[in-house]
Amino acid sequence: EGGAADLETQRAEIAALLKTQLRKGDTWYLVDSRWFKQWKKYVGFDSWDKYQMGDQNVYPGPVDNSGLLKDGDSLALKEHLIDELDYILVPTDGWNKLVSWYGLTESQEPIARKVVEQGMFVKHCKVEVYLTELKLCEDGNMDNVVTRRFSKADTIDTIEKEMRKMFSIPDEKETRLWNKYMSNTFEPLNKPDSTIQDAGLYQGQVLVIEQKNEDGTWPRGSSTPNVKNSNYCIPSYPPYNSYDYSEPGRHNEQAGLCGLCNLGNTCFMNSAVQVLSMANPAGKT
Repeated sequence: EGGAADLETQRAEIAALLKTQLRKGDTWYLVDSRWFKQWKKYVGFDSWDKYQMGDQNVYPGPVDNSGLLKDGDSLALKEHLIDELDYILVPTDGWNKLVSWYGLTESQEPIARKVVEQGMFVKHCKVEVYLTELKLCEDGNMDNVVTRRFSKADTIDTIEKEMRKMFSIPDEKETRLWNKYMSNTFEPLNKPDSTIQDAGLYQGQVLVIEQKNEDGTWPRGSSTPNVKNSNYCIPSYPPYNSYDYSEPGRHNEQAGLCGLCNLGNTCFMNSAVQVLSMANPAGKT
């Protein structure tokens, strides 16, 4: 039992792999801490467990992550799980070794998670344990919403491919994606290489896929010209001073422009910056 590798080898190999540095894009796996503690006893991982090493009474059996999963869902994690208390993170090589030695409990799927980079100025890597849940639908049938979970490191192109597959859209059909907000407004998602994190997509965000009509037009119309290059920006507006605007005593002042690029979740900051830019002292500096 315990696979081909002897217990000393198992302990040494997993101990070394647990020291692996996190690197953006790598895949790590969650292991239920209860199973992992049992395995540590069996292989004598810690000095105080040496006396139980190889004891069949503490043999851990197949890797079992049932304690991490919501009832009736083989993919959804319970909420508020804590690293090292509820689960242990192991790199891909470590997971493959554990499964080759002990197997995986029947009907369970591996809980694989990507390493993502976080922080605006000081970057640090972190395993993204909880995925972003997105609600997906077709433009012509928005009542049929399908929920899927994605990593923040997944790209818009990945989501679009998943939606095309999900809604059986033929390869020859041209499509485009939209953010749908509660106010029933839409924002184009036209940078396929952008990640979910870059695009500012959040938990529960509704995404709509639109198929081009046979006559070359789009169902949502062409209200967003050059949509492929909009860079998540609102449409450009002419300067205020292009309007018939005048106020006594302010003839020498020049108004600014309306509209700043939104990087996904910077709308409040953009509003504040735009207000400050219209104040004379701040505008001059």
